[in-house]
Amino acid sequence: MKGKIKGRILAFVSDLLIAALLLGGIYGVNYLIPQKGISARPMEVRAADGQKESRRDSQRESQLASQKKLNGLPTTKVSLDTQDWHEKFADKFTDRIVSTDTSYTSPNVSVKLTYYSCDTNRLDKTQDGNHEKYGTNISYVLADIYVGDITCFQTCFAQNMYGVGYDEKLTDMSARMKSVLAVNGDSYSNSRHRDNGTIIRNGVIYRAQQTDMETCVLNWDGTMKIYNPEEMDTQKLIDSGAYQSWIFGPSLLDGNGKAKTTFRTWPYIEESHPRTAIGYYEPGHYCLLVVDGRQDNPRGMFLDEMAGLFEQLGCKAAYNLDGGHCSFMTLKDQVVNHPYKSEHKVEDGIFITEGI
Repeated sequence: MKGKIKGRILAFVSDLLIAALLLGGIYGVNYLIPQKGISARPMEVRAADGQKESRRDSQRESQLASQKKLNGLPTTKVSLDTQDWHEKFADKFTDRIVSTDTSYTSPNVSVKLTYYSCDTNRLDKTQDGNHEKYGTNISYVLADIYVGDITCFQTCFAQNMYGVGYDEKLTDMSARMKSVLAVNGDSYSNSRHRDNGTIIRNGVIYRAQQTDMETCVLNWDGTMKIYNPEEMDTQKLIDSGAYQSWIFGPSLLDGNGKAKTTFRTWPYIEESHPRTAIGYYEPGHYCLLVVDGRQDNPRGMFLDEMAGLFEQLGCKAAYNLDGGHCSFMTLKDQVVNHPYKSEHKVEDGIFITEGI
């Protein structure tokens, strides 16, 4: 009898191991092994030489249009803001590069970091109380950003490849991009691209599919708009001059810049997590937020808490990007947030540069 029981236990354990290996193999083939790659070289970035670029004429638009021709992929119309942001935000820029542990200013870019933490007295009781161990504190770093040119705001895919299974450390991507500031992006290859929306990076359309999520679009003229699924129209995005798009979400503010209380997402995303998000004030003025969490204080942020923060900041639009162990921010070559794990490889990032 004992021998039969032992045999059954061994058979059961063996079946579990085989199932785990099969699932692991399927996951590896579908998500980890690079495949379906398209070369996605980003636009050439200027060196930090203290010179400014302020042309806003048709010659400049033609120059940028020629930069984004790639592999025969469709591109969007380059239509720049008629206002010179160098003049508009003249008090934010400096004649020469000035860099500290919490700021960077030049003739083209202004980045200033603010650190904040507080006790919310609010426990996360979701997941059967598994999050309660992280306490009630929140902690984040906020980057206030002014750019003199829209090309100071760039994106990049890991390994300069669009596809499934490509990832890279943000610090390595940042060094390649010569970036002033960098954060993780939206992990664009969720669901292996099936029914996962429109991806536009630096004016190139890599994917245009249906989605049930909101899409955040930054235009060449510096404006930002967040589209509901039923509003998405690729040709309109081309004609209106879409420059970048992200598909994760949800949006955090309503049309009047007020914090939303209900969100177009699933319950897990509404729980407290480490987070990355982008905020929009006006053309040329943005912010990037990284929230630490899953630690013994700080716990991370609920979506409604982050929405309330962006309302307090005065943003007109705000959008949640990928979070969790992907939430990461660098200023120059320094990691400036406090992730709960060592640096995690990501699929894409957002980079503030000196432009092109």
